[in-house]
Amino acid sequence: MKRNKEEILKARKETLSTFKRVDENIWTIVYQGSYGLDELLEKGYKGLLGPMRFAQKFFHSKQIFINPFVRGGCSTFNTRTPDNDVIFSRNFDYKDSLSIVIWTFPENGYRSMTVTTGSFMLYGKKWQRPEKKKNHIRAMIAPYCCMDGVNEMGLAAAILEIKAGSTKQKTGKTPIITPLAVRAILDKCKNVDEAVALFQQYDMHDPLGVNYHYHFADAEGNSVIIEYVDSKMHIIRQEQKNENQVLTNYFLTEGGDNRREMGRDRYKRINDKLCECKNCMTEEGAMELLSNCTLNYRHKTFRHMVITVWSSVYNLTKKTMKMCAGMNYDTMYEFSLDEPGVVKKIK
Repeated sequence: MKRNKEEILKARKETLSTFKRVDENIWTIVYQGSYGLDELLEKGYKGLLGPMRFAQKFFHSKQIFINPFVRGGCSTFNTRTPDNDVIFSRNFDYKDSLSIVIWTFPENGYRSMTVTTGSFMLYGKKWQRPEKKKNHIRAMIAPYCCMDGVNEMGLAAAILEIKAGSTKQKTGKTPIITPLAVRAILDKCKNVDEAVALFQQYDMHDPLGVNYHYHFADAEGNSVIIEYVDSKMHIIRQEQKNENQVLTNYFLTEGGDNRREMGRDRYKRINDKLCECKNCMTEEGAMELLSNCTLNYRHKTFRHMVITVWSSVYNLTKKTMKMCAGMNYDTMYEFSLDEPGVVKKIK
């Protein structure tokens, strides 16, 4: 696809003009123009270097980076509110860093609102902050780095880590890497069945030396979990519609390598509460449950602090998200897919 440089640079300038600080933990950015997803999916990649070089060329800047050298945890679950709205909740446990909320409007896809960590773009809380002009450009790679989000059809997606051998499928299909897969789901799919079908079209490759599994939920109350055991795809569906599914950091699939598992205690805590509430949990209640499942420790290998960088509660019926970041549960914001860049402080 031939790209007009002037149009790309114009969209880049307009996008970066929307990059705003909410507080010490959260930034927002409203994406303008294309980010080349269709080209990335067509080419196919097995690692991060190729997409990073693609982004540098696409956005005409060699200052764009992807930083893979961090590890963490995470928790997700789906349920319903007393008003029968579908909600999807997520703790992102990772290196202590900034949270960035992103709105995207692809020409050949669905609008979405997603969240990523500043660590992926080498943004730190005390150094290399986004407000420094020379670092501002790195935000252009944010759509490729989303960790969770919701699209205009009410489909939510999240990625979680498992401390096991990485997936490297070799079935002859076009290869895809973890973060691009989540972006593709939100841009291209309207429900969990389409999400599963899209994953089945590609050979999955985890580029960071560990395994990942995925949780998808849609506005109709459907939920599905996808895992890869010995590079074979496994689909864990609800036994009945509106069943709660919970995911942390170990395989649910029989035969998965759980020798270094994490999160079984968080899984039980969440599942017990969901069974108690019986599909009648408020968004505030979901956030409270997330706050009781946080992580806060120093990583043994990389020596950085792993914390719950953000907790997000997506309303898939209304396409909104309540969010607390930096483990500050005294401050909560609400974001809406229909109000790009607007931040409402709830408390």
